[in-house]
Amino acid sequence: MVEVLERSIHDVRLQKALTLFERFQQNGDSVRADKAVKLLKKMHESEFITAFSGHFSAGKSTMINTLIGEQILPSSPIPTSANLVKVHDSEQEYAKVYYKNEKPLLFKAPYDFDTVKEFCKSGEVLEVEIGKPHSKLPPGITVMDTPGVDSTDDAHRISTESALHLADIVFYVMDYNHVQSELNFVYTKNLLQHGVKLYLIINQIDKHNEDELPFEAYKQSVRESFAAWNVYPEEIFYTTLKDPDNSHNEFSSVKALIQDAIANHEEWIHHTIEAAFHQMIEEHEEWLQEEKIQEALPFQAVIDELEEEELASIFSEQETLCLKEKNLLNLANHWVEDFEEERASLLKNAYLMPYEVRELAEPFLESAQPDFKIGFFMSKKKTEEEKANRLRAFADSIRRQVELQLEWHLRELFARKLQASSISQSDLETAAQSLTIDFDHDLLLSVINKGARVTGEYVLNYTEELASQLKRAAIIQSDKLKDQIAAAIEEKAKSELRSVQEDAADVNKVTKAIEKLERLDKDYKLKLESIETPTGKEDRSFENLLEQWELLEEDVNIFQEMSHNHATLEQEHVEQVSLVIEEDNNTLHQKEVIQRLDLAASYLSKEKGFERITTQLLQKADRLKNNNYTIALFGAFSAGKSSFANAMLGEKVLPVSPNPTTAAINRICPPNQDYKHGTAVVRLKEPENMFEDVKQSLKLFGKNCDTLEEARQLIPSVLSQKEGEGKEKVHLSFLRAFETGYEEFSDKLGQSIITGIEDFQGFVANESQSCFVELIDLYYDCAFTREGVTLVDTPGADSINARHTGVAFNYIKNSDAILFVTYYNHAFSKADREFLIQLGRVKDAFELDKMFFIVNAIDLASSDEEINDVLEYVKGQLTEYGIRFPRIFGLSSKLAQERETKEISNIEEFSNAFSHFLEHDLAKMTVQSAEAEYQRAIKMLDQLIDSANEDEFKRATRKSKLLETRDKLNEWLGDISLATMPDRLSQEAQELVHYVKQRVFYRLPDFFKEAFNPAVLQNNSKELLNRALDEYLEASGFDFAQELRATSLRVEQFAIKLLKERFVQINREILSVNEDLMISEPEIGQADTLDFSPAFKDCDRKYFAGSFKYFKNAKAFFEKNEKKLMEESLEELLSPLADSYLKQGLSKLDLHYQAMLEVEFERMRKSITDDLNGQYSTWLLAFEDSGSIDHWKEVRRAIAVGE
Repeated sequence: MVEVLERSIHDVRLQKALTLFERFQQNGDSVRADKAVKLLKKMHESEFITAFSGHFSAGKSTMINTLIGEQILPSSPIPTSANLVKVHDSEQEYAKVYYKNEKPLLFKAPYDFDTVKEFCKSGEVLEVEIGKPHSKLPPGITVMDTPGVDSTDDAHRISTESALHLADIVFYVMDYNHVQSELNFVYTKNLLQHGVKLYLIINQIDKHNEDELPFEAYKQSVRESFAAWNVYPEEIFYTTLKDPDNSHNEFSSVKALIQDAIANHEEWIHHTIEAAFHQMIEEHEEWLQEEKIQEALPFQAVIDELEEEELASIFSEQETLCLKEKNLLNLANHWVEDFEEERASLLKNAYLMPYEVRELAEPFLESAQPDFKIGFFMSKKKTEEEKANRLRAFADSIRRQVELQLEWHLRELFARKLQASSISQSDLETAAQSLTIDFDHDLLLSVINKGARVTGEYVLNYTEELASQLKRAAIIQSDKLKDQIAAAIEEKAKSELRSVQEDAADVNKVTKAIEKLERLDKDYKLKLESIETPTGKEDRSFENLLEQWELLEEDVNIFQEMSHNHATLEQEHVEQVSLVIEEDNNTLHQKEVIQRLDLAASYLSKEKGFERITTQLLQKADRLKNNNYTIALFGAFSAGKSSFANAMLGEKVLPVSPNPTTAAINRICPPNQDYKHGTAVVRLKEPENMFEDVKQSLKLFGKNCDTLEEARQLIPSVLSQKEGEGKEKVHLSFLRAFETGYEEFSDKLGQSIITGIEDFQGFVANESQSCFVELIDLYYDCAFTREGVTLVDTPGADSINARHTGVAFNYIKNSDAILFVTYYNHAFSKADREFLIQLGRVKDAFELDKMFFIVNAIDLASSDEEINDVLEYVKGQLTEYGIRFPRIFGLSSKLAQERETKEISNIEEFSNAFSHFLEHDLAKMTVQSAEAEYQRAIKMLDQLIDSANEDEFKRATRKSKLLETRDKLNEWLGDISLATMPDRLSQEAQELVHYVKQRVFYRLPDFFKEAFNPAVLQNNSKELLNRALDEYLEASGFDFAQELRATSLRVEQFAIKLLKERFVQINREILSVNEDLMISEPEIGQADTLDFSPAFKDCDRKYFAGSFKYFKNAKAFFEKNEKKLMEESLEELLSPLADSYLKQGLSKLDLHYQAMLEVEFERMRKSITDDLNGQYSTWLLAFEDSGSIDHWKEVRRAIAVGE
């Protein structure tokens, strides 16, 4: 290993690859890092890879098998290569399966080859490696098969794209019929842009018909098509493996090219490595840019909200706001500081003790001396008066000074400071103007020094101290107003601060966004510059990789049959449902139940008081006797529905219609008294429906009309000018048939024609007749219809008749069973997909799983394994469409119709399972309901006998109580209401409709892709754009209608659930009054099926015209992804229209099912009331006629014989 390391690390290419690996890891690009590791391993092993890519149905796997000379890879009518499959020469035979998060699984020779084939098809593994000794592949040469590029699985697509950069030569294989596909052009162009040595193979050219088109002209059209997309491959080969001797077959040239490449493989490998470097670096640069863009999105969005001028001044604005915020935070404090500073200055300069005051202070102080006296007589009184006079005189002088020196100045100061603060509060202004400094005589007296003698010096000291006390009082008394003003300033500042802080937050958000974007840009540029700069860790990195590869070779799980059974067929063969039909010993046979009911009814009908129960027993018996079933048959027109129906009927009743687009609804019904075997009733379309069908087809060709006659006049010009493409062909066929049959049927529209089976087949198979038919009922006697089954052969899912969608849903909802037929090697069409998605939407709403899926024509399969592959594939598709756990049957209706081959057709397996469903699953609930009614009759007799056995006193007491409870319950039943049921129903409907828009909009990108595709938009013709828009709106509008139809079924089921819950509540209340009462649960009727017109059907197309600005030309639209802009624009325009449509739909749903709720509730109330009164009548009978007890016992014994 050391020698390998020393030799390898000097390889310049290896060093570069290691550097790229390190850089990819550093930057977090795991996809590119993984690619680099794979490239390093390829370089280390000098592996030459020949890769095959292309469509899954193009025959890649078969071509590889032919090249290798051995059947190694599976080939079948379904996508087989779910993973990368690599085949190479080796000393030992083995197969190795690589997982994403588990050890590889090694199959040592000898191993079950079929098991490995299954792993080749499993989507659970990353890669399958097959080593073959003695193969035709030279050592060091690998052949690689990739998942189909048209795979809908993203995992398939990613695994394909990530692996092709390893290939030294790439063959892109296409089916002869599918060359003109956007996917081919885009994919091959992308390969060439990354330096791949690309060769195109047009396979299956045995399908070519030289009479239709010379082969050279076909080759020229292929070259021109790819050249139009700037795709110039190394060479284009035309091959067929089915017809090796075909004169145009170039398969030998493909083999020769591969042999030449193998001989010069080192030169090819060097080219691949350089191309891979270029590709990985370019992809990583794109990844870095995308990462930067994604990380920058929220920050860029912030910046985009501002104009350029605003951005230019954003940082200076940030400084200004920061200063404002700081000032506002300290505004009140600053005001207080300023105020106190000015007040201190004011007080300091206030001269409170001028000469005049001091002159009055001295006599006042003298009067305060202890020995102060006036006169000799009456001296005490005079002394006191003198003291008071002196105090008053001194106080008044002080009062004047305080007013002059303090109050006036403080008032002026407050007024000025209030004005400066911009506070406009009248109460504060009033307080400032009325400010007073209060003091009393005690203050003057308290300042006197008791022991001091009155001298000039003392007078001066006293007045100074008094002035100081007065100023202190001024401070204290003005502080109150100061605090009030400061609080007002604080409040105002807070208000302003909130605004400033909000502005600051917005500005800070922008400045941070700018700084973040600058950092992101700096980091991005640094990463770009350093992609190819060595990190210094390359040598150690290579050592680690060598160790990992060595460990990977050894660290594997060895496949063992027993422990990997789950792996070999995660490979669950699709269980074609095969039921072992066993009789349930606990379930009475239907005929026995009918006999019981008839017997009980015959006896009880003669008994007074049993009228109600007798009627119900007869109704239940009649239901079982006449249990008719409606079976709806669906499927694409080419799926062999009619052939399958004939196989089920046992005779060739239905002709195979060559005119699928206009096929009517055909019902094969049991004959009855009015219509005998072989009678057909053909109901022709109503004139207005016929007009709508013709109008719809003419609209496709830009023609409008107001009447059927006017439409007829337009048809010849359309037929003469148009050959038609795609769906145009079926509409032209319909218009041609209409024109042919118009004279014969125009005056019969809206009528029914009674005819025989021969004419019936003409109405089905002859398009000039069938296009006028709405419905045909054929009354036919056979084993199938004798069981009470009506088989409804519906128009295919791709019918052009718009009404058929609503009719189909009605059958989905109301039929007893649904049979969907698909053809063995046909993929599901768009119409099939939409129909199956609708089945998936409603499947869980039914009480029983009534859906059966038929894969017809399995006689085309080459093996049982291939049959299972196809069934597994169909199961996966159905599951993807929301149909979980589907019952799938593979059969051949063709073989089933022939006596000699019927046994091998698999029809019996389906027939047995289906019969079991009809006889047991469907009948089970009816039988159980009938049995419950029978038991109720028995119990009523028992109660009657028990009551009659009581003594006379007890009977009288019970009779009184029964009458009382009967009246009480009748009164209560008359008053009960729907309670909260209407509100709950409305809420449920709202919740269900709420999610419809979300689901449809999730599908809009797919509808857009299907409508606006390169096959349609070959130029910037407005007509083509409008046609694509119509298809887009039709698809999305149809999906909205389908969603609402499914929602209507869910709302109806919820209404039924509410009614059943209400019955349980009512029954519980009844039993609380009389526990012996037995109330039958009423059957709840179904509401009429609601239908919904497609959304956007009548909206003006001009509303969407603005979106067309994004289409400049086809190339830019598809290559530069301008289609994304149009898609987003259309979605935005559709949103309010969708809201309006759903609002109307919700209103329609609510109105319809609220009415159903009311009607069914009243029926329930009446049924309960009738049951209740019937039982009371029976009980009261016992009190009136107790002598009949022996008779009743005899009746009880007679009807309970079979119990």
